[in-house]
Amino acid sequence: MEKKCVFCGKAIETKERIGRRDSCPSCGRDLHSCLQCRFYDVSAYHQCAEPQSEWVSDKEKGNFCDYFEFGKKKEEKSRPEDARSKLEALFKKKG
Repeated sequence: MEKKCVFCGKAIETKERIGRRDSCPSCGRDLHSCLQCRFYDVSAYHQCAEPQSEWVSDKEKGNFCDYFEFGKKKEEKSRPEDARSKLEALFKKKG
């Protein structure tokens, strides 16, 4: 899966680890930010799926989070589609 900058959509060639000061070569925005992290989740506590992370107030700016992993989670179904498919499976007629 190709990793892209969430701000400009350009592909990012990642090295071993993205540092706090690394920026997108295309748009110049911070790469080590919550919005660029695979743990970013607006529905999670602190908007982060990593339970041990600390609160970061500005999700667009570079930060010092030790749990940062560049790249988005694999594409998942949207919540309404996921809920609908689970309900259909639950109430599916047998036979």
